[in-house]
Amino acid sequence: MEIKTKKFKRDLLNWYKNNKRDYSWRETNDPWKILLLETISQQTQLDRADTYFKLFIKEFPNPETMASSSLKKVLILWSGLGYNNRAKRLYESSKILCETGFDELYPNFEVLPGVGPYTNNAILSFAYHKKVITRDVNVDRVFSRYFGVDEVKTFIHNNKKTLLDRVSSRDLNQAIMDFGSMVCKSKNPLCSSCVLENNCKKYIVKIKRPQEAFSGSNRELRGDLLKLLLSNNKLSLKKIEKALAVDREKLLKATTTLEKDGLITIKKNNLVEINS
Repeated sequence: MEIKTKKFKRDLLNWYKNNKRDYSWRETNDPWKILLLETISQQTQLDRADTYFKLFIKEFPNPETMASSSLKKVLILWSGLGYNNRAKRLYESSKILCETGFDELYPNFEVLPGVGPYTNNAILSFAYHKKVITRDVNVDRVFSRYFGVDEVKTFIHNNKKTLLDRVSSRDLNQAIMDFGSMVCKSKNPLCSSCVLENNCKKYIVKIKRPQEAFSGSNRELRGDLLKLLLSNNKLSLKKIEKALAVDREKLLKATTTLEKDGLITIKKNNLVEINS
């Protein structure tokens, strides 16, 4: 297994030298930029995420500038990305980082709202050059298929020393993510032109994940409601109901979840306003 692991690493990094995607944040050591990018890119294609990243980093080059702004301004800039509670958690993180910087939080960034194991490891790898593997769906898929394993977390733990020996974790992590996105894709992987094909176990497991249809969903309604409030600041439930052409039951379900996420407030007079 050690020989196979070394070959995997060698072939993958050689591929990466000639095929890496060129993004401005690829070489940064700034943990704020990495947190910003990783938050934006969740459930978002990297090219699209890169466009939003450029807008955000221009407006909020550091945690202080975001913390001194407002949630409303962050949400306006976030518009179109979906999952608006990510924007709120990013805003909350900026306030924490004004009081306690990244270096003081190191190595446990999971105390920041919305930061889980993947983002924590991304900051450790890309900002602090810590030898860790950043596991996302692309990374898990590449490891699972090539090595023929179900328990990727266990496999990485058992082979971490060989995987990260004499290599930049930044390069290895980004190489696997690019490879998983461009070659070892979830659907229709490019096996015939894959540089790893000769030694790959081709352990392709089809996983069906039931997904709620977006059109007509509560998620779509929440997004439409936030857009409406960002333009009007506060509106009555009756006016929202009319503007969005939605029945009261569905509207109350959407407002309840948005209020629970801390994005809006429903006043006693049935006025709904976006939180500042």
